[in-house]
Amino acid sequence: MQNLVSIVLPIYNGEKYMRESIDSVLHQTYQNWELLILDDCSTDTTPKIAMEYVEKDARISYYRNEENLRLPRNLNRGFSLAKGVYLTWTSDDNRYKPEAIETMVHALEQNRGSGFAFASCRIIDAGGKEIEYIMVNNYSKKCIVGSNSVGACFLYTRDVYKTVGEYDPEYTLVEDFDYWQRIMSRFDSVAIPEILYEYRWHDGALTSTMRKETFYTNLERMLLKNRPLFGKLDMEQKYFYYMGLYQCKKGLNHSQNPYQLPYRFYWLYHFVFYRVPNKVRRMLHP
Repeated sequence: MQNLVSIVLPIYNGEKYMRESIDSVLHQTYQNWELLILDDCSTDTTPKIAMEYVEKDARISYYRNEENLRLPRNLNRGFSLAKGVYLTWTSDDNRYKPEAIETMVHALEQNRGSGFAFASCRIIDAGGKEIEYIMVNNYSKKCIVGSNSVGACFLYTRDVYKTVGEYDPEYTLVEDFDYWQRIMSRFDSVAIPEILYEYRWHDGALTSTMRKETFYTNLERMLLKNRPLFGKLDMEQKYFYYMGLYQCKKGLNHSQNPYQLPYRFYWLYHFVFYRVPNKVRRMLHP
């Protein structure tokens, strides 16, 4: 018998694309799921559309917050209501490929020591046209110490949820990255190169309307906070870590960047001992 997968859908004024998002869940080849729609005080037709789906499918539930919680707390409320053995969340403007949930469940069940699976994504524009890709592989696990290499398609176990806890409201705009670091510093993970998700980039997306100052400030705070979780870093991990910190100050347009020297040192080391050898190997073995 298939284990239950809980999919949380946090939403605020998502009437434009939410049908596509919900339909992509309905069309999953893996059918033992529950979809929890968490409405964060929408003022458009989101509640009406959500209730249409609730009436059609008993696996879909709708909850409306009494006050606007914002994303991290809205996610926390959703997962407190979830019953699944496996957990994930999606966005109202994104959509799963039909085999997404089944593939990620299979990956975790075939790798019993792992608690987290994540997959490659296709980035699309407002009209659904392909823009680029977020491709993941085992190398993504090493990058996580300094850059969000997970993407937007993922699944984790209830044991992970019990161990790692809730999303942290103190890290708005990087709450997902913070969570992935907290997971991957404690649990083995499975990277799935297959494209299982379509992530929509458009003018209304959070990632294109975020305030740069809040984003980079919280990102720097988060990277510094989580650094001890990873223990001793190798030279390549140090490169990714200081690159992340360097980009924070650069994004804030700081004239004095305290991470510049360590970043340049580890960049040179990475270039000489990793990039050049890899390029030579590709040339010799095309």
